[in-house]
Amino acid sequence: MQRITRFIYAGFGIWTISLAQVLTGVASDTATSPIGANQHVLILGDSIAAPGMYSYVANEILLAAHIESPPIFSSFGIAGATSQSILPALSHGLENGLYDWILVNLGQNDSGRFTPDEFKQHSRKLLATLREKAPHAKLGWISLLGSEPTAWADDPTQTKRAGKLLEQRRKCAAIAAATRELCEEEGILYVPLFECVENLLQQRKKLGLKVSFTMDSIHPNLAGYWVFGAALMKSLGFAVPPIERDVLQADALSDQGRLAIADRTEPLTLQFDGIFLKVRLVSPPTDTIISHRRTTAICVDGNVSEWSDVPDVTIAPPLHVTMECVPGAARADRYAASLQSAYDEENLYFAVRVREPATGEGKWFPEIVEIFIDARQDTSQSGNVWRKTPGLTQYCFHRDFSGAEPRVTISINGDDSQGQDIVAAAHLEQGGYAMEIAVPVRNFKQSAFKSGLRCPMDWAVSFTDQAVNLDWMGLMSRSCSTRGYGWLILE
Repeated sequence: MQRITRFIYAGFGIWTISLAQVLTGVASDTATSPIGANQHVLILGDSIAAPGMYSYVANEILLAAHIESPPIFSSFGIAGATSQSILPALSHGLENGLYDWILVNLGQNDSGRFTPDEFKQHSRKLLATLREKAPHAKLGWISLLGSEPTAWADDPTQTKRAGKLLEQRRKCAAIAAATRELCEEEGILYVPLFECVENLLQQRKKLGLKVSFTMDSIHPNLAGYWVFGAALMKSLGFAVPPIERDVLQADALSDQGRLAIADRTEPLTLQFDGIFLKVRLVSPPTDTIISHRRTTAICVDGNVSEWSDVPDVTIAPPLHVTMECVPGAARADRYAASLQSAYDEENLYFAVRVREPATGEGKWFPEIVEIFIDARQDTSQSGNVWRKTPGLTQYCFHRDFSGAEPRVTISINGDDSQGQDIVAAAHLEQGGYAMEIAVPVRNFKQSAFKSGLRCPMDWAVSFTDQAVNLDWMGLMSRSCSTRGYGWLILE
């Protein structure tokens, strides 16, 4: 069964934002940027733009800087999109309203398929179509990030991979150069993100920082979105005072998902000349969920009153945000979720409580609660849900309150043998809903679900229409790598 997903396939200074998540900064303005007050900006791209994290970071930075009447950034992206393939989706991407600016962020996928000249040819047609469909919008092009070289290139075991990543980046550099030429020829704004990121990567190498900004050399991880997002705002000419941000370390220390992550007791601070953002990589408040032993079965009916003696683990903005496709959705105290666990001889149970402003069905994205359980006997190597690693399963639960009775639709990805005979129920509550889940322990063949078991896991809530996505460990990569998972421990 397939995962339900929204993607329609979908010169630096210094700044900061902290764990208390009080965003601070002194008043600033937009005078040095071509983007003016109250203007609406769309970032149009591929799977890098699709999660909305560029626009989320941009909007949070502007909020932190106390800019009066700030512009509002939004994002739209299609996974795998090129400057050629995105054309049929433009009507959908522009349907949310008039934009004062449309900033295209394509080129990464083009770099592996087209020559720079072919890229420019396709891009001219894209720009012509945008001028036709959005005649009032000013146009710009954000150059691609480019493939990320590994920060562990000095490891003898990584020589071949390091060389391949550098070769990929050289192809990306050619697309960035073509993008600059295109913008000059078309008379549109060129946003030099590639050049800013190149500067940042050189600083990382000079400092000897063992940090990844992407989960797979292409797609940013949580730390990467914050660092690259600040670079983007700098590239757009926003003059902002220094800001700090506490960001979950997630998989930033895993060499693009290849290394086990050592526990850190102290935050790791990332600070680069040329961007105004200082990022402190922090551990989550807890990386452990204790599953409490029950001597009697739990009635799975969506009513969580019998869970009052079980501690919960909560996720909420801003620390746990890994996606925001409705600008400002995560800013208000409207979204949060908690999870509890218990077990008996027959089942592993979960209770989830979700706070959100609306429990109706979305226009085209069904809300899901995601639980990842890595029940392999040997978890020393990373697992991948898409490659169906045996013993690793993603459980997706969609609540539906549109009918006379609540119901839960269950989807399984990865090792679907661990998803047999699952029972789930949902129940409306004031301000949201509750859900109960029972997974038969007989499904788990590699690990015995009994007292003392320590099992990697993660969980997340992808809210309707991806208003916001919250992830326990801050992982953008939870489906393609198990590096950075927390722990489920059976007491």
